[in-house]
Amino acid sequence: MPSRHVLLRALLVVTALAASAGNLDAADLGSLFSDGPGTYVPPVQFGTGWYLRGDAAFADDSIPAVTPDLTQFLSNARQATVNLDLGFGYKFNSFLRADATVDWWKPIVASGVGTGAQCITQLTTINNIPTPTAYDTCTPHYNSSVQRWDALANLYADLGTWYGVTPYIGGGAGLSLTHISSAVNWYMSNGLPYQITTDGFYYNWDSSQSITRYQFAWAAMAGFSYAITPNILLDIGYRYIDLGKLDSLPGPNGSVVSKTMDAHELRLGVRYMID
Repeated sequence: MPSRHVLLRALLVVTALAASAGNLDAADLGSLFSDGPGTYVPPVQFGTGWYLRGDAAFADDSIPAVTPDLTQFLSNARQATVNLDLGFGYKFNSFLRADATVDWWKPIVASGVGTGAQCITQLTTINNIPTPTAYDTCTPHYNSSVQRWDALANLYADLGTWYGVTPYIGGGAGLSLTHISSAVNWYMSNGLPYQITTDGFYYNWDSSQSITRYQFAWAAMAGFSYAITPNILLDIGYRYIDLGKLDSLPGPNGSVVSKTMDAHELRLGVRYMID
């Protein structure tokens, strides 16, 4: 029948094509899907010069101890402090690299008790006039802090490598953030907070204030790194950093005292080369 002849012819064609395909090797099949002769697609690389860093610094800080109400500096003496930083950078070549870092400084804190003052503890209405009829001595308790951060963009010159040791010099510039805050809480002689409601009046002398300030910051540094492994470098160095000025809170007469915020630091850190 005609349908049998059609099926037979189709079977012969499929068999012939299968036999022809059997003569093709893997290279012939691969060429069907290639981008053309001589085409090479290089692998994508993430590293190639990028690094991460972390440092701890022991600093000689210009900011001395402060009074509990943050209105005065107790002396002109510098004091020891610490700071920590994290950052990332890029090594352009054997002599030049750059990074960005964020520093956290140990907060300066102060607390103490101020001079007591007479406070009303009871009112009584006499002849339609609220009249104080009982008093106590209330004492202020102060808690204050100075918190500092800085963010710097840094550029370094590596001065050559000898036996794994690479000395360098560098400089940086950026912003500092200073946040000062002070709170005072008043207590009666019985130790309870001075928060009195009497004869329709409420007495509470507690208060707080805070100031946040952004300033230009800059640094100069020198040191050396040592290659512990091809990807891990120990970094030891000195840094001078200027964070701007620190202003006290206004005193009783409205006066403000200022201090330059700078530090001489001995820094110990690690750099990890990503590639």
